[in-house]
Amino acid sequence: MKKLTILMVLVFIGLLTFGQEKKNGTVYIEHPVFQKVNAFWAALTSDNKDAMSNLIADSVMVSLNGNHQKNTKAEFLKGLDWWNKEFENLKVVADTPAYADAIDYKKGGLWVQDWLRIQGTDKETGINLDLPMHNLYSFNKAGKISSMHHYFNNDVFEEIQESKLTRENGEVYIDHPYIIKARKLVNAFCAKDLEAMLPFYDPKVSFSNLTMKMGQSNNLEAQKKEWQMIWDNNDNIKMKQVGYPDCIYYAKNGVYTVYSWWVFTADAKDGTKVKMPMLLTQTFNDDGLIVRSMGYYSSNHYEHPVGKMAKK
Repeated sequence: MKKLTILMVLVFIGLLTFGQEKKNGTVYIEHPVFQKVNAFWAALTSDNKDAMSNLIADSVMVSLNGNHQKNTKAEFLKGLDWWNKEFENLKVVADTPAYADAIDYKKGGLWVQDWLRIQGTDKETGINLDLPMHNLYSFNKAGKISSMHHYFNNDVFEEIQESKLTRENGEVYIDHPYIIKARKLVNAFCAKDLEAMLPFYDPKVSFSNLTMKMGQSNNLEAQKKEWQMIWDNNDNIKMKQVGYPDCIYYAKNGVYTVYSWWVFTADAKDGTKVKMPMLLTQTFNDDGLIVRSMGYYSSNHYEHPVGKMAKK
């Protein structure tokens, strides 16, 4: 009986929910109003004030990520000058596969929503803009745009403003305990001493080099196999330090990275003499363990056994 009562209550709630549906307008995938929205952005990118003026109401509400400000037409058009003053090669394209909707509300009038990408290059800083933006537009009875609501990630604009400044981002050390660790690690590698190398690494360390595809990396187990193949195919491995390492503390990310330059030499077991310049970058965590290791060296050494091993 109890189960039957619960079932009847659920059915009743479902009927109430169904009964509460109420249509409040019509959604259009094609509508003449799209021409006005497209004309607005075309006028913006071509800096055509007359064309924009014909599309805008005498008073326009502008909302940027929820911050509203009411403008006269003259104030609104003057504010748009910033885009062409700041950016070159400015264009606005659809953020496909998204597409625009026109919604004619019974209470609220006609609205358009779309998803666009604003693209261009900042003239002063050289920063490239490819900004996804969601927009909502409302129209008055005369068919003019009366409000515009824009939603976007503001990070790129903060980056542009900050790039115009001269700012420090940490400190550079010519001597540092992490430099010592990087040097000892190289010595252990040359000695083919895996047990001496492992304590320098965080268990979740990632390894990459220029022979890998973008985004590809090795975990520690995979990298141990790479090292073993190099050791198996080469003797008399040496790495001569070039110049001096730098340890840089990056304040923005709160990490230390050691940059060191070397010339790798070895006697390949097929009789080939290997000589290869390389740059190593090693990033340390708060426990002083390496969490990222990157090797930079030229691909013209691939014909050597050490190169073949590193390429796999």
